[in-house]
Amino acid sequence: MTIIEIVSQIINCIGSTINMIGINIKDKRKILLFFILGNSCVAMSLGLLSAKVGMLVQIIFVIETIINYFWERKFEKYPIWLILLYVIIPCTVLAITFETMWDFLPIIASILFPLALLSKNFKLRLLNLLSVVVWIPYNFHFGQYVGALSCLIFTIINIIAIIRLDFLVKK
Repeated sequence: MTIIEIVSQIINCIGSTINMIGINIKDKRKILLFFILGNSCVAMSLGLLSAKVGMLVQIIFVIETIINYFWERKFEKYPIWLILLYVIIPCTVLAITFETMWDFLPIIASILFPLALLSKNFKLRLLNLLSVVVWIPYNFHFGQYVGALSCLIFTIINIIAIIRLDFLVKK
C-alpha cells in the first residue's frame, strides 16, 4: 500500500467511527452533526483513492445534512420541492460523472440517504442502513478496505440500534 492509500484508510476509519457513534444517538440534530463530520472524512478518503463518484455522493450527503440541520431549526416539515431536489440534483450530477457500473451503487445511496435525513427514528435508521449496505462492494472495489469493513460494522451497529432504540423501547 502507498502512503496515500494508508492515509485514506485512516481517514475513512475516523469518519466511519464518527458515523457509527452518531447513529446510536436519539437526538436527530446531534445525529446530523455526527453525519456532517463523518461523511466529510469519508468523502476525503474516497477522493484520495480517485473514487470520484463516491466522493461526490459523500459531499452531496454533507450538503444535504447541513441543509437539514438548519431547516429543522426553523421548520417542522419538509416541502416537496426540497425532497425532489434531494433526489434530482444528486442523480443529475452523478449521471454526468458516471463512468462504470460500480457508480450505480453510490447513485442508489444518493437516493436513500436524503430520504433517511427527512425521516425520524426507525425509518431514519432503516433507510440509512440500506444506504450503507450498498457502499460495501463499492468501497471494496476501489480499495477502500477499511471503508468496506466499516460499512459492514456500521450495518451491524445500525441493526442493533434499530432493535435497541426502536423495537425494545416500544415493548
